[in-house]
Amino acid sequence: MSASRPSRSPSPAQAPPVQQTPGPRAAALQKLYSDAVSHTLRTCSYSNFASSFPTPASHAPDAMKRLHTDFVEKLDRTCKLNFDQILRDRQVVASLNDLDRLVEDARKRKTAAEQAQDGQAAQPPLPYVFDCFVAGNSTYSLHSPHTLPASSLYLSHLGPLLSEKHDSLSSRLQTAQSENADLVDTVLQQRRDIERLVSQLETTIADIDAANGALHDMDALTEEAVALDMDLRTAG
Repeated sequence: MSASRPSRSPSPAQAPPVQQTPGPRAAALQKLYSDAVSHTLRTCSYSNFASSFPTPASHAPDAMKRLHTDFVEKLDRTCKLNFDQILRDRQVVASLNDLDRLVEDARKRKTAAEQAQDGQAAQPPLPYVFDCFVAGNSTYSLHSPHTLPASSLYLSHLGPLLSEKHDSLSSRLQTAQSENADLVDTVLQQRRDIERLVSQLETTIADIDAANGALHDMDALTEEAVALDMDLRTAG
């Protein structure tokens, strides 16, 4: 009698593929960003834009209007292209669609559970912690519910990431502050150099004015000497 072959457990059902078309949350995110960009660009009116360039705006208003229109359109297009690139790189649409699917699935499960309990509120399942230990040749599992709040759970996952980002931002901030201090020193030194050059220029101008005054006095003395010489010759 041949031994019976062990039955194979059915493979788990695969999760349905996540659609790449924006779902409710992805569409809301895109609309929120688009509205924010549009509101920001509306504040960049032609009057505000022209006030930054008063001379061209007064002499060539038509050219300034075309420049303002091109600037706003290019900035709007660049912002949206960069945002779309971030969405693609981070797979934001797929993640939000997956979240929509999970929320909808949870809502359906809750509705089904309430219907099974004659309309009463369904109690959420209590999460469990699985601890395995080995005793002799046997393996035992202890199932005990944990009492950690949701805030502690997600903070325990976000803590290392936030700490890493904090260290990175602190390092970048210190670098920026050091560079800003160097720039301030450079600007102050340049200002002192400019003041010294202006002082030297003023001194040179004063010397030139004094030389011109001396030449004017010399011309007057020359005229007096010539007049005296003419008088002497006439008298002789």
